[in-house]
Amino acid sequence: MNLEQFGQRLRNLRKCQGFTQTELARLVPVSPELISIWERAYQHRGRQWKPDRPSTLRLIDIFADQLNPNEAQEWVSLLGYKLGQTELQQIFSDQPALASLVSGVLAASQTNLKRLHLTPTQQLFGVQNAQTELQHVLETTESPWIVTIHGIGGIGKTSLARATVHDLTADRFYDIAWASAKQEEFLPGRGLQPADQSSFDLDTLADVLLQQLATQVSLAYSTAEKIAILTDLLKKRPYLIVIDNLETVVDYETFLPLLNELAKPTKFLLTSRHNLQAYSNVFCLGLQELNQGDTLDLLRHEARVRGLTALAEAPESALVDIYQIVGGNPLALKLVIGQTGVLPLSQVLDNLKVARGKKTTDLYNYIYWQAWRTLKPVSRELLLLMPLAQGGTFAQLTSLSRHNLDALSQALEHLIALSLVEVSGDIDQPRYRIHRLTETFLLTEIAQWQPPP
Repeated sequence: MNLEQFGQRLRNLRKCQGFTQTELARLVPVSPELISIWERAYQHRGRQWKPDRPSTLRLIDIFADQLNPNEAQEWVSLLGYKLGQTELQQIFSDQPALASLVSGVLAASQTNLKRLHLTPTQQLFGVQNAQTELQHVLETTESPWIVTIHGIGGIGKTSLARATVHDLTADRFYDIAWASAKQEEFLPGRGLQPADQSSFDLDTLADVLLQQLATQVSLAYSTAEKIAILTDLLKKRPYLIVIDNLETVVDYETFLPLLNELAKPTKFLLTSRHNLQAYSNVFCLGLQELNQGDTLDLLRHEARVRGLTALAEAPESALVDIYQIVGGNPLALKLVIGQTGVLPLSQVLDNLKVARGKKTTDLYNYIYWQAWRTLKPVSRELLLLMPLAQGGTFAQLTSLSRHNLDALSQALEHLIALSLVEVSGDIDQPRYRIHRLTETFLLTEIAQWQPPP
């Protein structure tokens, strides 16, 4: 070992990068005193103070722009370490000298997918075009840097995000992290269940990302310090950060300014019930309910997977009855499929129409309650009018409403932002509709709406 040469090179690299010892210590992270000890090759009573292997790898990563793979290998050899090919690939992935290690990138990408539990788990229906578009937007090395999938609860936003991330080109991103802001979830077999976390703030996000992307970083730092470390990390190489179920307006007001700072070359993929088209720097992909053909394909597929032969082989008319009541909401369809193994189909559909049974009530609460409680009276009244004007124009909605145009426009914008109303048609004559499940819910249950306990 030659600690003096290592320390001299460390000091030169630090100064070239413009870091103080305190700033470098925060990035490693260690104490500023330890940086000073390493640079001076300080020894005391025969003890040699040198960086451990994780800290050494972090130093190389920090100064990768000033080193090539051979120089890094020579530098760490001064400490008695040797870098493996995978470590070199992870740090110097953008250097031609390591082009022969592409197979290592592929293996690392598969490891990332397994770490995030993003291996394919289910077949998706009716989203091929959306997935193709989403994958193209993520794989381009240009803007947009923030991408969102929005849609009503249960429509399959998370499933689409998982499938798309799994199918991305293996070497497009240096690494992938996944954070969930979900407060509760609906499981068709169990009903409404609380999520693992009760809150999601900037500190929680920083912790989740550092635990996945920089495991050597202490979480004892302040939020500002952790954000600074993340900024350095995400600005250096292209990462993909997925934030799932970012739902409330408070979430957006808190997170979007930070994400704009952290993005480029890193990209962010958000899933939410909120439509962010009001933000000019965000690409928005709206996910709509399945059409009748895709719904019937999903019903038969899921029935076969679950061994429900009677449903899988049922006449088309019976499956169309399900579509007429439930529409193309995958989560609601899976609830119906599961209950047909116990109850007659007619009973299952009747339960859904009158919100009978705990799981059905839980489903409605999961999909609608959070949005409903944020609506102003005019927005609630307009939503209740929608079954009378499915696919209607703005003029038709106006003729049904007792409110003036300004109030009606604001209410409609709010309903669209919450994914409760969908827009189709063209720029001159847009048309507005609600999902079939929403229509069923409004016609049978909203008058007796009871908030969840």
